[in-house]
Amino acid sequence: MKKTWAGGFLALLGTIWSVAIICIAGNNLPDSWYTNLGKFWSNVVDLKLMPLFVITTLITVLGLVLVLIDLFRKEK
Repeated sequence: MKKTWAGGFLALLGTIWSVAIICIAGNNLPDSWYTNLGKFWSNVVDLKLMPLFVITTLITVLGLVLVLIDLFRKEK
């Protein structure tokens, strides 16, 4: 049960921070971009938010994995 709480907390925390990064990058879109990634992802790279976005995505995935492990674990 403790893994479920920890996993849920990590998933929620990672999701909130990912949404915050998306909002920051979405509110500062450039007029032109120089890569084929598109406006949004070019802005994420220009603002140097990509490593933070990757970390928050990994935290979200880790939390979901912990919840799923505890969900499908067999009780003795």
